[in-house]
Amino acid sequence: MLTRGKLATETGCNIETIRYYESTGLMPAPARSASGYRSYSGEHLRRLNFIQRARSLGFSSDQIRGLLDLTAP
Repeated sequence: MLTRGKLATETGCNIETIRYYESTGLMPAPARSASGYRSYSGEHLRRLNFIQRARSLGFSSDQIRGLLDLTAP
């Protein structure tokens, strides 16, 4: 499990950007540890990498959301 800071470091994404993606629904809310810290999984890491790659290719947030919806169970 990863903290938000560790997730940011692993992906090169700004912490505020991760918060933004969570608030807009591009990133699902992480689980919380017993002490209240956010705990991100490998799935969060893969999803954030996908979002960043799509952004670098010029996709808008709405387009990325559409792409992510295609893979939802």
